[in-house]
Amino acid sequence: MDREFTFRIAGSYSPDDIPLERLGEYLKALGELFGERANVHFRNIEPGSTVVRAVVEHVAVPKVEARIRSAGAGDGGPTLTKAYEKIDTLLRDDNATGEIADATGNVIHVDFPGRRRIEQVAYGPIKQQGTLDGVVFRVEGRDATVHVGIMDGEKSYSLEAPASMGQQLATLFRAAPVRFRGTGTWYRYGNGTWDLRKFVIDGFDELDDGPLSAAIASVRAAPASDWRKIDDPFGALGRERDDGESKH
Repeated sequence: MDREFTFRIAGSYSPDDIPLERLGEYLKALGELFGERANVHFRNIEPGSTVVRAVVEHVAVPKVEARIRSAGAGDGGPTLTKAYEKIDTLLRDDNATGEIADATGNVIHVDFPGRRRIEQVAYGPIKQQGTLDGVVFRVEGRDATVHVGIMDGEKSYSLEAPASMGQQLATLFRAAPVRFRGTGTWYRYGNGTWDLRKFVIDGFDELDDGPLSAAIASVRAAPASDWRKIDDPFGALGRERDDGESKH
């Protein structure tokens, strides 16, 4: 059967005074957290404190439950983490706290600390030369700076480059992985995590995303290569790696 979930904003707005735009921000973030957008529906706002009621169709209940549990446990991956943090930041800015619960309040219950959240101390900015690898999914720019979006697995980064690189970078769109060289501006938090705020590209190299077997075949075909005499090149690579690790 369908399942009802509630999102409660405590200590701030009432349904009578919450701005429509602010309510829209909360609803958008909730939609991102719940997922399954075709099967999640807004029902109403409960009188009293601001409580948003949403109904999830029965076919989507298991997935939505799993997403909410994962978000609350902090192990839902980048997309869920971003949605959870967005809601929590809205609450903190509104000097409020929040919670999501199912109809019983017992099976599913996720808290948002909001105003009670202890902010991590950030150290920085720290500028450092380095590299970032990823596949280009966005290249745009209307001024002297080109903005480049790259994806490395589930992580995405926004890089900057001078306009003179624009045409070269555009040719990399959805192509092979690229290694970008440049200067990154980082902040380090008290829990040991690093946050990249800016990365200015100095240059880049296209990476070969072909299989390892093809790379080995190419090396073995070289006239001066001793690898042509090796029957098991993969095993040889493993033995060399193990030997190298055993020395440390």
